[in-house]
Amino acid sequence: MMKQGGAENPPGKNRPRIAVVLMASGSGKRYGKNKLLEYFGGRPLFAHALCRAAESGADSICVVTRYPEIREYVERWKNAGAGSSVDPGAFEESGSFVSSAEPGSIRVIWNDHPERGISQSLRLGLDAQREADGCCFMVCDQPMLKTETLRRMFRAFRESPDDICVCSDGRRRGNPVLFPKDLFRELMQLNGDSGGRQIMKKYPQRIREIIVERPEELYDIDSAENMEFLREHPAGSGHTDENTDRVFR
Repeated sequence: MMKQGGAENPPGKNRPRIAVVLMASGSGKRYGKNKLLEYFGGRPLFAHALCRAAESGADSICVVTRYPEIREYVERWKNAGAGSSVDPGAFEESGSFVSSAEPGSIRVIWNDHPERGISQSLRLGLDAQREADGCCFMVCDQPMLKTETLRRMFRAFRESPDDICVCSDGRRRGNPVLFPKDLFRELMQLNGDSGGRQIMKKYPQRIREIIVERPEELYDIDSAENMEFLREHPAGSGHTDENTDRVFR
């Protein structure tokens, strides 16, 4: 039976450790250029995922990328003061937010073989997060995702760390997805653009849906039309983007 979550749970010595992997190696073929560096809401598109992850309460974060611009951005962002009240505007006008992540818990993993597909980013991220009890995979073209959604996901997982936690709007599932440690080996064996969806199909009884407040949180930007639409309708649009689930199909 599919579950829903998640409730508050108190911190403790044995609290499951959660790692976040930001997958920032896509080629942006449908967009026509590197969409992750396109500006949306005052910062590069990929930086929205970085900020949300840093605010989420994750124990560690890694950014898997093929782009030197993203690697440089993350390093400069860390040097700007991650771990307190952060103003990425120290090197760009992108606004401030409060980060719960220490600079040492955030690192960049270089992807030498992006042509190997999504599975390569999964493997690199998992290899870098071996100590985690659960690993949350985030795409970097989903700028409407809320920090509180991640926090609810992490609370649900820490309450029941054998579950696969996945975001949903109540009708369909999307990203992010959080997998428990015992499934890391199976994820490492995926090839090409095979994502975690086939693992989810194998264990439907372990899935716990985290319902987003608004469907816009699940929208990803695959095309210039998607970008323009979200710029014009940042919230409450009621628009359905059929491409949202592409990473884990």
